[in-house]
Amino acid sequence: MLYNKSEIKVRYGETDQMGVVNNAVYPSWFEIGRTELFDELGLPYSQMEKRGIMLPLSELYVKYLSPALYGEIVSIETTVDTFPGVRIVFNYKISCGQRLIATGHSVQAFISAETRRPIRIPDWLKDALLPHFGEPEI
Repeated sequence: MLYNKSEIKVRYGETDQMGVVNNAVYPSWFEIGRTELFDELGLPYSQMEKRGIMLPLSELYVKYLSPALYGEIVSIETTVDTFPGVRIVFNYKISCGQRLIATGHSVQAFISAETRRPIRIPDWLKDALLPHFGEPEI
């Protein structure tokens, strides 16, 4: 399993006049979790793109449970539970202390930057991720 925990402070521009985070902000927070997860693995998105791999969004789900407020420190926990093939599924949990704020997931497809067509996870990326999962079930 892949795991990353990131923390951010809710900025004023992310909130409405009541200081509550706008629902449209959560996908951006999910992106922070995804990119920091890959950064932590030493595989930044920029490196993947230079090697011809792109990860466009194909699905997004958010379940809102409690409002996040201006000035709070929120944690973004990002996991990948199953070894990727043509797609990779990221799971998210956003919390403030013990209060669960939102959960969700996104599905990104591996595509070739050159052809813009779906591809299986490339061998070099598979080799980098495999130690975190064990043998894939293919």
